[in-house]
Amino acid sequence: MIKVGDRVSPIFDMGAVGTVVELKKSPVKTGCGAGPMSAEFRAVIQLDDPRDRLVEYRCSELMRID
Repeated sequence: MIKVGDRVSPIFDMGAVGTVVELKKSPVKTGCGAGPMSAEFRAVIQLDDPRDRLVEYRCSELMRID
């Protein structure tokens, strides 16, 4: 599970490494025949690049780095 303060890298962009600064819960607006789907968590990450960019990824797209 991803937590605030974890060092992470996106699975599809392994060159980007950063620290999780915030977790957001985003509502899902779709459903299925069995009922509503669960909410999705997104992580705001401060990248280690020289510009200290903030980017947002789904938690399922992140891998923790030790």
